Amino acid sequence: MIKNVQIVSKHSQVKELSNDLKFEMLRQLISSAATCQQLATVMGVSKQKIHYNLNQLIEEGMIRIADEIADNGKEIYYRATAKNYVLDFALGKHLGEGTINGRSVIQNILESEYKLPLSHIASRVIKDSLKLKARQKMIIVTGKFNFPLVEKILAEAGRLNIRTSLIYQDEEMIRTKYEDYSLAAFNADYENFNRLLRSHDAYLNLNGETRHIQLKDPDKVKLRQNHFYKSSQIIGQKGIRVAMMPGLLNDTLSEKAIESELQFWKALDIDYDRLGKETISICEEYSRAQSLEIGGENSLRFAVQRIWAETGSFVKSEFQSPVINYPGGEILMVPAPFTMNGKIKGDVAYVFGERIDEPELEVVNNEIRKFSAKTNQHLISKVTVESGIDGRKVALVCLGTNPNISLGNIDHSYRQKTRGLLSLYWGDNRALGGNVAGTTEWSMHIEKPQIIIK
Repeated sequence: MIKNVQIVSKHSQVKELSNDLKFEMLRQLISSAATCQQLATVMGVSKQKIHYNLNQLIEEGMIRIADEIADNGKEIYYRATAKNYVLDFALGKHLGEGTINGRSVIQNILESEYKLPLSHIASRVIKDSLKLKARQKMIIVTGKFNFPLVEKILAEAGRLNIRTSLIYQDEEMIRTKYEDYSLAAFNADYENFNRLLRSHDAYLNLNGETRHIQLKDPDKVKLRQNHFYKSSQIIGQKGIRVAMMPGLLNDTLSEKAIESELQFWKALDIDYDRLGKETISICEEYSRAQSLEIGGENSLRFAVQRIWAETGSFVKSEFQSPVINYPGGEILMVPAPFTMNGKIKGDVAYVFGERIDEPELEVVNNEIRKFSAKTNQHLISKVTVESGIDGRKVALVCLGTNPNISLGNIDHSYRQKTRGLLSLYWGDNRALGGNVAGTTEWSMHIEKPQIIIK
């Protein structure tokens, strides 16, 4: 399979590209696979010369033999190894000054190769998801990594006459606030935000950096929780639409990063009306159940206290969640207190941004009593201890409904939106009608779960 990007990082590769014939051969092989004879005909040179140059390009890892094309034992097909070749300016000063703008390369790939109109998607976020109208106001909080999306949203907001306020917080600023601010300065920062929040119609939080930086000061943790509660009161009183994106875009020119971002934009470019109807219909079915059972022989059973539909947009429904997380598509169930009991084994969990393989839990009255895992088992112990008195309590049970997300390569903070993927969450569920106040959010995922309605 041809890659999206290959970094040209060796002097010998640069030398190969400086040859006009090899450069044109590579351009042809980016468009489609070809045989030596076909290239000779197109280039107007001998087959022997083409064959010699093909071997040199293969040695430098810039083209490959296309084994997936049947040749019937007669002809060998060649193909470029990537759709785009980017020069690595870190090679040395002899290549001149400059840096790779990874963001522009990724954006070009998304728009030209995959026909994803990012400005159109940003417009739909404003109009179809947040449902903002001209002269309404939106506050955006972001850091470095999600600023590419913010740029598109700001441009579209200006075009649609939506007024915006921007708060920028990169990793260094967040870490400084967490570690170096006095308690008074920390408190004032949140007070200022809540004052600003009151005058807006929508709040868009794209500050995914916060998921990688842990707030350890117990006094600051308590203050932050109090201000989060005040924010939720303001949001409820003013009817402010709140949307968040916990994942991070990036400008790393790796195949994994590009595939992850491609999946994100596809998942965001959804039919909001259709996704809303499908998600709400499941909510209606589950809300009538006395209890739900997850798994087979060692199952986990619980009663649903409250159920919400998170469809990536704000719809008129009793199940509409107060906060949406991009990309949309998820059912959020608050388990009724003291009703969750049993055992469950997950495929993967994510704690403090780290992966845990094959976690297995025993839950009694909504609390983790025993646990094990194939890898990083100690992280479960650490997070339950550090998350306060409610650190062992399951806060949410969620089911993904977005059909445009696959599990491969996607940022783990988006995985829970995958249609059919079940997730158990720990953290704070009070904004969704529960009473669990864990101070650290983490999750466990189960692929293709068996869900039985009782």
